[in-house]
Amino acid sequence: MSRNIRMILSMAIYLTGFIAAIYIGGWLMLVKPVKYTITAYTLGTLTVPQLVLAAIKCICSLTVAGLVWCIGYIASNHIYDSRDE
Repeated sequence: MSRNIRMILSMAIYLTGFIAAIYIGGWLMLVKPVKYTITAYTLGTLTVPQLVLAAIKCICSLTVAGLVWCIGYIASNHIYDSRDE
C-alpha cells in the first residue's frame, strides 16, 4: 500500500475515533442523561435509581470518551507507522 493511501486511511480512522468519542462520551453519556434527568424532575417522575444511573454516566463519560479516542488513535498509528519508511 502506498504512503499516501495509508496516510489518508489513517486520518479517516483517527477522525472516526475522535467523532465517536465526542458522540459516545459527550452526547450519550453526558448531555443525554442530564437532559432526561431534568425532564423527569420537571415532570415529577424522577426516581433515585434513575438519578444514580445518570450520575454514574456523567462521572464515567470522560473516561469512556478517552477510551474510544485512544482506540481510534492506536488503530490510526497501526495503519500509518512512520517507522515503516
